Amino acid sequence: TSRIPGLLFADDAVLLAESSADLQAALNTITEWSDTWEMAVNASKCGIMTISGELTTDMTLQGQKVDSTDQYTYLGYIMNSKWDVSGTINNNKNKVRKAVYAAYSFLRRSDVLTALKIKFINSVLMPIGCYGGETFGMSEARCKPIQMEIDKAIRMVDNVGKSAAMERIRDELGISSVLMRTSTARECAYHK
Repeated sequence: TSRIPGLLFADDAVLLAESSADLQAALNTITEWSDTWEMAVNASKCGIMTISGELTTDMTLQGQKVDSTDQYTYLGYIMNSKWDVSGTINNNKNKVRKAVYAAYSFLRRSDVLTALKIKFINSVLMPIGCYGGETFGMSEARCKPIQMEIDKAIRMVDNVGKSAAMERIRDELGISSVLMRTSTARECAYHK
């Protein structure tokens, strides 16, 4: 068996290759393995994204052409060929917004303990907003759209208006900022 550089998670895979020839060799190895174990790969769900340079030939997997793409979503993280993180930030922001709307009545209820609402923010909203934060942390401007959505939930919990000093309120409630969480994640990733 030969090793293929890449990432595996459940039935998802990412291949990493330095050249078109290396990529086709990796695809051939997957084809050989899949054929041996009588498994079919759906090439229409696959995509090839080049970071620099161009593909020199069409790539095939089990005899099916694999299309090129400028953007690809892997495990919920949106990657693109320009290494721009705005797609992921916007995706996270929208997912936080949906979660806040889904939990609206819970967050507004006066008979629910504030500590429980804070746990919800820290254990549900923050992980949604900070997903992939290793790539966009350490930038207040990039974290701000997500923070604004989480702050809406915090305002509901603390029953304050838009003019409230959110940094101070987060501090009092024990909720760290998106910037702090993603910066910490980025720092940890840097040292791995």
